Amino acid sequence: MALNLGFFNNPKYRVFDYQPRYYSARKEALDEKIEAARREHEGDRSKDRDYISGRNIRGKIQKKLYHNRKQAGSVYFNRIIVFVTLLGLVAILYYVAKLLGVFFL
Repeated sequence: MALNLGFFNNPKYRVFDYQPRYYSARKEALDEKIEAARREHEGDRSKDRDYISGRNIRGKIQKKLYHNRKQAGSVYFNRIIVFVTLLGLVAILYYVAKLLGVFFL
């Protein structure tokens, strides 16, 4: 029988309460079209009033991922590869010429 004096607190159990949410791209696109038509019909062009934080987060993340993937094959990266390859070829030619004694006697 042990005495529980409370010098050492036992941690409480933490519960992970995840509730999945359904995402429908078609429904979101339809809602955006309806809202745009409603604004056009009302004649209200103010975006500040209708701003909802986080509405376009999913689309922005997808665009950013595509942009990052596209940058991997960018012109700058290709130029570096060509430069390193040419530098390697020049080094190989230098050592082969040195071994054969073509340039240096």
